[in-house]
Amino acid sequence: MPGKLFNSPAQHLLVSMHRLVSPHLNLHGGIFGKVYRHIYFSYKNIIDRHLIATARKLAKPGTQVIDVGANIGFFSVAIARHAEVSLLAFEPDRENFQNLGRVTVEHDLGSRIHPYMLALSDTTGTGSLYLSDLAPTDHKLINSRSSRTVEIAMTRLDDFFAQHADLAKTPVSLIKIDVQGAELLVLRGMPQTLRTNDYPPILVEYSPDDLVHAGVTPEKFFSTFDALGYRPHTLPELSPRHPDWFIDNTRGAYLDLAMIHSTATA
Repeated sequence: MPGKLFNSPAQHLLVSMHRLVSPHLNLHGGIFGKVYRHIYFSYKNIIDRHLIATARKLAKPGTQVIDVGANIGFFSVAIARHAEVSLLAFEPDRENFQNLGRVTVEHDLGSRIHPYMLALSDTTGTGSLYLSDLAPTDHKLINSRSSRTVEIAMTRLDDFFAQHADLAKTPVSLIKIDVQGAELLVLRGMPQTLRTNDYPPILVEYSPDDLVHAGVTPEKFFSTFDALGYRPHTLPELSPRHPDWFIDNTRGAYLDLAMIHSTATA
């Protein structure tokens, strides 16, 4: 059944191993940083293979792909290496952002991946990033019992493009959002971008537990996208499903899905 991969015992084992090891590695540079990045990319190549296959299918040559919650750059690298697109990669955490820069250089993708140390949200200014005590891949804009916070710069995507008119000239063919429960905040900050680009597909992580911490019900998550004309689809088949299917198949877990606009052509 589509989507069951993301609820599998193997996926939970990989996540648990990653959370156990990553806090003890020095990620800033040197041999341990390179080892971590290699392990992390290998791990993501397994659990995100459907996400990447779908993204490569949807990204159109000569366009931009928006990577919201870029972390250390796995998604951006995977797409930039196999599609004739440029990536705007947004990552607010300084340590992750530094690693994002390193992997961009290591893969010789500086002409395609453009990193920005920013969080995308529904406001422009500063905010708090709640740092995970378990893994640097799990920082959040929503507080969920974190013991540490840092101040970060954040922006609405619409405001970002208003300030970067040169970038706004290139069409956006795909948006990926992975922000640990803050997905609707990001969505509310990009209405003009969506309209201008004919409502591009959005690849988004649906995580019921993270949404609960953000005060968002699963029904609210899907209805917010629906109000914009977006319908949920499975990966990698891109088969449309009713929101209840996703709700029933991701209790206590998470799922990557594609939001495809109702006006999209087959």
